[in-house]
Amino acid sequence: MFTNETSAIPPGSWGCVMPGAGSPRKVEVMHTLSRRRFMQTTGLMGLMAAAAACGGTSGAGSGGSAGRLTWWDAQESGKEAKEALFRKFAESPGGVPVEYTHVSAAKFPQALQLAKQSKQLPDIHVNVGIGAQVEQLIKDGWVAPVELGEAALKRLDGQLYEGIHTFEGKVYSWPIYHYRSYMAVTWFDTELVAKAGLDPNAPPTTYDEFRAACAATQKASGGDSHGLAWCIGMPIRLGFAIDKMAQAGGFEGADGCLFKTGEYAYHDDAFVNAIEFMLSLQKDGLIAPGSRSWSDDVARGRWAAGAATYFISGPFTAGSTLETIPQWKDKLGVGPVLVPEPGKKVATYSGPREGTYWLSPTCKHPKEAGRLLGDYFVTDSYAVDLADAMLQPPSDMEAVAKSNAHPAYKKLVGWFAEQAYLCPAPVVRNPKGMTAYQAETKEVTPGLGDIVQGAFTGDIPDYRKALKELSDKMSAERDRAIAAAKAKGAELSVDDWVFSNWKPEKDYTREMYG
Repeated sequence: MFTNETSAIPPGSWGCVMPGAGSPRKVEVMHTLSRRRFMQTTGLMGLMAAAAACGGTSGAGSGGSAGRLTWWDAQESGKEAKEALFRKFAESPGGVPVEYTHVSAAKFPQALQLAKQSKQLPDIHVNVGIGAQVEQLIKDGWVAPVELGEAALKRLDGQLYEGIHTFEGKVYSWPIYHYRSYMAVTWFDTELVAKAGLDPNAPPTTYDEFRAACAATQKASGGDSHGLAWCIGMPIRLGFAIDKMAQAGGFEGADGCLFKTGEYAYHDDAFVNAIEFMLSLQKDGLIAPGSRSWSDDVARGRWAAGAATYFISGPFTAGSTLETIPQWKDKLGVGPVLVPEPGKKVATYSGPREGTYWLSPTCKHPKEAGRLLGDYFVTDSYAVDLADAMLQPPSDMEAVAKSNAHPAYKKLVGWFAEQAYLCPAPVVRNPKGMTAYQAETKEVTPGLGDIVQGAFTGDIPDYRKALKELSDKMSAERDRAIAAAKAKGAELSVDDWVFSNWKPEKDYTREMYG
């Protein structure tokens, strides 16, 4: 289930070549594809050509380059650790070179789709782009099972879910990141905070405290910077952030759907309050004006350049920032997701994390690919590498303490351990039914992120009404898709979304599915 790199389970499901004789065994690590390079291309052909030029697959009909494995990634952070593993694998007995290509996350879906259409899928790729259940991906020729060794399977024991990572007992992928995470982290510049007379070690935790901190730091800058930089130009990230802010504000569900009743309630006060608060920052002139057109990576870059003191985004902000601006390590500060009022305990919810690395059916060397993935990427040492990269917390969160991660990142992961819980997922209860359901669903627009963006631009002034309409449309679309799936023989009902035994501030374990 390929979705955005920060998501867990897709909405509605929760939680989405051998070297020739005499050839040296070496890893070929290709140059990174920059966002600017992608923006200079036009159309999908430009995207694909740009990817191929930087080491993507070549030769129509091939599932990778002859004599090597091809790997497409959308995460630049941690690239050096991957390169080291690629070299180690290539130099091992029976190893092969690995051709690595970094593709911008924003452009990854289009590039991957064109690669599929032109029969040039990379051998291994990450989970950015295609939203579907595993069974549908298998049927459509996107993914193939991975042959993992006993050591890897033992390490993954208890982490794999049918319909998410496995299908009919075969492993297709696995979670390298932990579900204890959220996408509304408050990052800040400690130097600008201190300049305003605020304590970097006591970041704001409530809406009012944050508004006051933005105003204080903006005033102290003398007009050189604003309070907040945000990615208002990227609806999908807006949706992620507001969803988590709503949960922290008391919403007992995910993706707008209440756990206990299965009802869609995007119009709940928790969502309205979160949007209203963020809009109040714009009204007070505390958000950097360019934010209305910025994507997450652009907003992060402008924030790091001093356009604002605060930046709300995901945990990967630490790794992405320090990867490009190492000197920022001396002023990187972090705060938890904001809550509406003092004393409110933070509780956010995520379903089981989806797989990250996927094998293409066109791969000419699946055994070598399985050995690379299992023997090098399902290990204690790689978990530490992930922690060092400071993206999402690794599935083994204990690796963070063993890593060289920035203190702010370690503090954040400590909060995650206390504030993020495993929620129920319909796909775990009924994987076959959810696969059939996903095959029938159609996108409902405008979605949460679109409504948030429209509220900021003025295109959707009555966002409470728009949220209610979204709830109604989601319910109607679910009913329609269920009926269509059942007409084709699927067994499911709206009750698959109802978890009456769910309790707040608790993990929903396998046993609770009954």
